[in-house]
Amino acid sequence: MSADRDEPNAQNVSGAVALVRCSDYGRNAVEQAVRKAVDHLGGMQSFVRPGDLVLLKPNLLKARTPEAAVTTHPEVVRTAIRLVREAGGRAVVGDSPGMGDLKKVAEKAGILDVVHEEGADLVDFTEAVPVKNTGRFQRFEVARIACDADVIINLPKLKTHGMTTITGAVKNLFGCIPGKRKVQWHFSTGVNHELFMQMLVELYALLRPQLTIMDAVVGMEGNGPGSGDPRVVGVILAGSDAVAVDAVASHLVGVPLQRHPVLQAAKRSGIGEVRITAIEIIGASIDDIEIVPFRLPPASHLEWPLPEWTRKSLKNAFTSKPHIDQSICIACGICQQHCPQQAIHGNHRGLTVDYRICIRCFCCQEFCPQGAVTVKKGWALTFLR
Repeated sequence: MSADRDEPNAQNVSGAVALVRCSDYGRNAVEQAVRKAVDHLGGMQSFVRPGDLVLLKPNLLKARTPEAAVTTHPEVVRTAIRLVREAGGRAVVGDSPGMGDLKKVAEKAGILDVVHEEGADLVDFTEAVPVKNTGRFQRFEVARIACDADVIINLPKLKTHGMTTITGAVKNLFGCIPGKRKVQWHFSTGVNHELFMQMLVELYALLRPQLTIMDAVVGMEGNGPGSGDPRVVGVILAGSDAVAVDAVASHLVGVPLQRHPVLQAAKRSGIGEVRITAIEIIGASIDDIEIVPFRLPPASHLEWPLPEWTRKSLKNAFTSKPHIDQSICIACGICQQHCPQQAIHGNHRGLTVDYRICIRCFCCQEFCPQGAVTVKKGWALTFLR
């Protein structure tokens, strides 16, 4: 995030997205695919200069093994570290998990071993610093390392999400807001999901990672981002525009622009490129890789130009809501701990959601370790779609 940093090397293909096939997570297969993707963009030397401090930001949502497809695969992280080192940079790997201690989450995800084996450092996003912003949101508090790093390399995982439909490159940077400050953002934006999406794209524009490398070898469909089903996509994507990377990834798994609220917010704000026809795709042909559409969570909401008080009164009808499956729920209380509204309560029947105050942030669904929280459509959405 260094303000005085020069523009990337002229070899960098600005705005392009590299698309490379990768059939499995074997070390050689991943390394070849990631290297090829970055080479399509001019090589890591186009993004990292000798002596640079480089923050690698994977998705470390919670402690799950790589096979669960919840976190960025460790072999993708390994190759990124190696490429940074070869370019003369010093790599640090960091995140602020939604649930659990960073070291324990990284260990379970296989990333801690990779960090040690490759001579990098693991950094926890415990310290936050205020950063001024020129958009709708005038101030963010972000992890200090994200401010101190010369380069940020974004390493997202392609997954479904109850609130954003797809979570990928732009959403991954929300992890640069440390700890419970993320919950505060859900609380402050409330039922206005459009406002939350605007916050995500402004945070991306503020942090502006120089490079995004997306792990889409195996993504997640269904009840993502923490309890869905692994789904083979078979590609690595890379680009300097994270919005464009998200747009290409969404196209690959059959998610149209109108079902991707983050991309809609980016389009409204003029941040990044969302139009597939305007994105230069280098490497594999997108038409050759396009797969059967992901199983998506139900549409989260239907935005109408109604007064805020009206939207609030009709939110049960026009928004989806978290639903707790009592046959799966073990009443561990993790969803209660992560609910910004304290809308989840226990009774003789188990845990229930108070939909009068629920803001539909789906934090409960995101962090439920049992996959007991799913997304249920509001009755009007069911009728209209």
